[in-house]
Amino acid sequence: MVACVVACAVASVWAQSGVAELEVKAYGRQRIDLATGRTILEDGGELIERGSGVRLVASWIAYAEGVDVDARDARIEGDLGRIDAPRVVIDLGLGRLTASGGVVWRRAGLVVSGERLWFDAEAAVIGLLGGTEAQEPDASANEVWIDLASGRVLLFGPYRYADGLLVLRGGEDGALQLDAVETDDGVVYDASTVVDADWLATVAALREAWGTTSDD
Repeated sequence: MVACVVACAVASVWAQSGVAELEVKAYGRQRIDLATGRTILEDGGELIERGSGVRLVASWIAYAEGVDVDARDARIEGDLGRIDAPRVVIDLGLGRLTASGGVVWRRAGLVVSGERLWFDAEAAVIGLLGGTEAQEPDASANEVWIDLASGRVLLFGPYRYADGLLVLRGGEDGALQLDAVETDDGVVYDASTVVDADWLATVAALREAWGTTSDD
């Protein structure tokens, strides 16, 4: 389901531990950029967080201790699921992860895709943006935001949400909240065009912050 709770999020783990806690495996050439202080794995490699087991594999990686990680043709795997993207940037100071260039996020049978993925560790919120498609629930939207603590999902229009024969659609100014409910038959969703005020405010703040700090 979209509203899965992440037990260990890569950005928050790495923000707390710093790159010093990472096990680094270079696949070939590596060098230090004296101008930036970054270590560059030119032939790619792996960064593994020792405490959590979260693993980043990429064809090119640059990282600076306690500052950031920049990876190309990247895959991240851990308790948060799996993220595949042409580029992943992790801001270790802010606890934020940006994936861009066409992203796929998988976890527990769920597959969500979008042009970009934003993750904020402090807020525990994931945003998938740009032609986003999701399964379980069957939905598509311009933006999908997921509150990992409460399980709330917010679709920004244009959106489409299908529940059996019921199909809800909204225009560019529309928004739809989906609340996951556990039943004996599995997870079902309560859909409402009335969005919780606190949830909407949280997403609005994140959208504004990412609009000035994200690396698209």
